[in-house]
Amino acid sequence: MKNLTQKKLLSRLIAFSFGGMALCAQPFCAVAANVDFEVSAGAEQDSNLNIVELDKNSNESDTALLLNAKVDASGKPAEKLNLSGGYAFTSKTYQNHNEFDLAIHQLYADANYEFSLLTAGASHHFAKAQLDGSDFLDLHQTSLYISKLINNTIYLRAAVNSQDKQFAKLSDRNAKNNGYSGDAFVFFNDGKTFVNIGVNKEKENARAKQFDYQGVTYKAKASHKFTALGKDNKLQLGWRYTTKDYSGITPEIKAERYDSGHAVDINWEVSLTPRVSIETKVEHGKYNSNFASADYSDTRASIAIKARF
Repeated sequence: MKNLTQKKLLSRLIAFSFGGMALCAQPFCAVAANVDFEVSAGAEQDSNLNIVELDKNSNESDTALLLNAKVDASGKPAEKLNLSGGYAFTSKTYQNHNEFDLAIHQLYADANYEFSLLTAGASHHFAKAQLDGSDFLDLHQTSLYISKLINNTIYLRAAVNSQDKQFAKLSDRNAKNNGYSGDAFVFFNDGKTFVNIGVNKEKENARAKQFDYQGVTYKAKASHKFTALGKDNKLQLGWRYTTKDYSGITPEIKAERYDSGHAVDINWEVSLTPRVSIETKVEHGKYNSNFASADYSDTRASIAIKARF
């Protein structure tokens, strides 16, 4: 596999993005080498409707209509300088429980430079979420990162992240979040198979002290591309484990809160044509907490048709 192709594949695999529309300023458009569009539609069955950001679960199940669209653009204004940006829209509309309907607009911009020893870059992501048709959350994240590709087989990435969260109707949850993350990818089978492990550590300071916490997330993923019955397939298995240790007293339990949880998922995508595929996903999570509304389990199953241009 050629180096340029490998680097492009890696950047797409590990780009942390909320999506994004390339705002086509003239200087960027002049150097844009690739513009990719993707749309999808499907349905999801959720066993326990929940809003993680509000520590809310309903113990009710429902089916949702899923709609997604995104566009990504990338270019090289200089030999070792890479620019990318994009926009994504996702929506989830439930059949019976409109109060859980969620729509998210997401933007990102990224720039990195390939030095002889490593690649260094910066990115900014913005997400605007609406819940049941009303403004819910604005999230900004700025990241500085370094990465290294070793022998076209191992890819390492480390980042420092800073977030700002602003809730439309819950100002006590407005917060600053700082942390760092690391990922390692190992590629096999000419890049068709990879294994990823990663860790993210964060500290969040909210307007109300009861929401201050320190958290750690561990994750692992395995991905494999193969051909079956003349169709291209991609199968992915994922796992993550998260802990949050709160430093303030939660009034409802008159104690410091502690959360932990793990989730596993399987994702299978089958190409129907070179541009159209069908994707199925199942995810199960078990979340434990001494705060009752954050102690629950959840299973989601979805199917969607996806088109790329």
